[in-house]
Amino acid sequence: MKKIIVIFLLSSLLMNCGQNNGEKKQITIEKPIQHFLSFSLVDNSFVEYNIDTLANFNEFLKIMDETDCTKEYALFNLETDEKIYKIQPLQFCESIFDFKLREIIYINTDSITVNYEIKYPIDSLKIVLKNHLINPNNDRNYSLSNEKKLISINVDSSKNIAETKDLLLKIIKDINELKAKKYVNFLFEKRGIFPKPIIVK
Repeated sequence: MKKIIVIFLLSSLLMNCGQNNGEKKQITIEKPIQHFLSFSLVDNSFVEYNIDTLANFNEFLKIMDETDCTKEYALFNLETDEKIYKIQPLQFCESIFDFKLREIIYINTDSITVNYEIKYPIDSLKIVLKNHLINPNNDRNYSLSNEKKLISINVDSSKNIAETKDLLLKIIKDINELKAKKYVNFLFEKRGIFPKPIIVK
């Protein structure tokens, strides 16, 4: 009788082990989050949007136009397999925004423009970002150490959202490699490059 009980218990244990091995435990792994936050008023709240739900770059602009930035800010989530990026582009609120033209670089999918009219191909992105954000040679075509460092993004509305995502990820990758995140403010805009001022003598 004792032998039968022992065999029964062993059989039960083996069956349970087999069942446990066959079960797949679902473990939720939270992705790390990196924030790119611009100037913000303390009392304002964030309204979050998933970039994957937008059709093209114009939808960024529409959201920002409809957001009352005296009360709240748009926050765009860009998710990859490894990480989530939360980007709060600078919005034009009353008198909080003032800048010199060299403090902005303009980036689209094909080219970069520095200090009104100096153009670079997009494959020069990393060196332009280094000059703009760090400016190791104190080049006066770029923002100086005590000045703002603004990155204006504009993508043609004929391109789908994947083009905007790819461009943002390229910029973020280079910023992270340069360890220059603390300096960055993004602008999403359609107005284009400000005209070079005419100096009257």
